[in-house]
Amino acid sequence: MLLQKYEYLTVSPGSREYREYLALRHEVFCEELRRVPASGRRAAGLLVESDEYDVHSVHVLCRSKDTGAVVGCSRLILPGSNGLNVKARYRLSHDLTAVPAEVGEIGRLTLAHALRRYRSDNPLPEGKNRAARLTHAVERRDGPAVALGLYREIFRLAGAYGIAYCYAAMEPALARLLKRLGFPFHEAGPLNNDVRPARQPYVIGAQATRSALAATNSWLYQFMFGAEDNIAVQTVGAWPSLVSMPAMRSQALCIAAA
Repeated sequence: MLLQKYEYLTVSPGSREYREYLALRHEVFCEELRRVPASGRRAAGLLVESDEYDVHSVHVLCRSKDTGAVVGCSRLILPGSNGLNVKARYRLSHDLTAVPAEVGEIGRLTLAHALRRYRSDNPLPEGKNRAARLTHAVERRDGPAVALGLYREIFRLAGAYGIAYCYAAMEPALARLLKRLGFPFHEAGPLNNDVRPARQPYVIGAQATRSALAATNSWLYQFMFGAEDNIAVQTVGAWPSLVSMPAMRSQALCIAAA
């Protein structure tokens, strides 16, 4: 099973894993994509990225069981005093303020650069040794599955915290791809051309997701919501986390950092 190679941890402030999670956010969003201004803040020597929404969010980190390398992350912003990030940056036409306690936001979802190389980067030069080339090929293959695993963790946490709807800002191309897989994302406002690349707010319902995947994509439904009795529980800091995933069929998925 592909995702038995990885563990998904729900990490809390003060833990080493939480610092590694913030360091990956800095690496991707501040240094590589330059979507978030770097603050210069460090934690235990690591440059990290954090904001006011982290204090009322649940944070997910994915890492390799073999190497310990951090390969992906995401967060679920819960209702809190600072509101939702999407409301501060996007004009929303699909307003769910009537039920604020049930509305969250999927954010800071990304993969480490090595797992996103399948999308556009050139292959390794011929001079690289066989082991390096094999590692590169495995990383390219694993990226889509790791990304779907992050979505799985976020939906699991949404259910645990009573979140019925989630906003998410993403590039329209990614939203179209997720919809083709069966995720019922709906436009929640116009495209924001002031962010680069331009992104748009979307909203998705937890119950609608279960119904849509059950009707249109049975293998993905099983991956996202099935085999709960086969999932181990581990604690890092204050929150429990899932560390193994059910098998999934190989299927192409191009995930961009969001």
